[in-house]
Amino acid sequence: MTITIASQSLSQLPETVAEIYQRFPSLETEALKFVQTPLRIIDKPEGVLYVTQKEYAVLKNDDENLSVIGTDDATTCHMVVLVNRKESSVCVAHIDSTDDLDEELTTMVLDIMGQQHAESDFHLELSIVGGYRDEMHKSEMLTLDLLQFYNDLPVNFQLKSLCVNSVNTRTSNGINWPIIYGVAVDLQSDFTISPAKFNLNVRGPCLSLRSSRFLSSQCSLHRVYHTGEGIFRINPFSYQYHSQMVDWIHKSDDFILNNFSTSPAVEPEHFPQEMKQVFQFVVHNPFPLASVFKFNKSVKYVPSPQGQWLKL
Repeated sequence: MTITIASQSLSQLPETVAEIYQRFPSLETEALKFVQTPLRIIDKPEGVLYVTQKEYAVLKNDDENLSVIGTDDATTCHMVVLVNRKESSVCVAHIDSTDDLDEELTTMVLDIMGQQHAESDFHLELSIVGGYRDEMHKSEMLTLDLLQFYNDLPVNFQLKSLCVNSVNTRTSNGINWPIIYGVAVDLQSDFTISPAKFNLNVRGPCLSLRSSRFLSSQCSLHRVYHTGEGIFRINPFSYQYHSQMVDWIHKSDDFILNNFSTSPAVEPEHFPQEMKQVFQFVVHNPFPLASVFKFNKSVKYVPSPQGQWLKL
């Protein structure tokens, strides 16, 4: 099985994104339209499910409390959207690497497939958004790695959107910047994908804890929510505590950007402050398996109609 684009099979993956656009010009045309779509500002928490870096979630369109799912702050990272039309469900993931993640990425596909995988005509709709023409070419390598992974799976994928690399790049003062940093998927509008910005007040529970996963030595991709379960779940993990973190909290924004970002010149303006909040959290919880995940239990929340996350 393989990826198809406008009914054509991607039997052999090109070596560059430019070659993909050249071979399938409709992909580039649609991506150019997408980057010109008005940005959707998500500023109210009601009905919103936000996934951050190293996370994914699965929603069905009949979820009683949630109607929008999305992610934000992607520079070299990619945002992957998988739609299962037969089960009226969508998966959104924020992926920073494919290294050592074959099992997690495969589990994510199985989670969105549900019970349909045995049907011969079954396929998933695949959209990949994010990444830009960065100096180290990290974005392009991630794009190609993701396409190779999905192309090798025994699942039919229809690549509906590929908004990456040159199409998602603007230049200002000699620096390349991403055009789109975030996406939102509307469950009530046929899974329409929009460029989006999520304000900090709508990003769900325990954001500093979830963001601290980047300090873990273990490569990971975590499912945080599935409509079938109805629980926002943060599974136990540990991270590396450094005594210098106390000092990092008081360092300049430039220090934070240059030491903790893959793309320091183009990060969102709140990045340094968000990182300092993560360091502050870790300083207060140097051993999360003891203070946060007591008895090795997950931290769980349920959504309310008012947009609050209630701890179980």
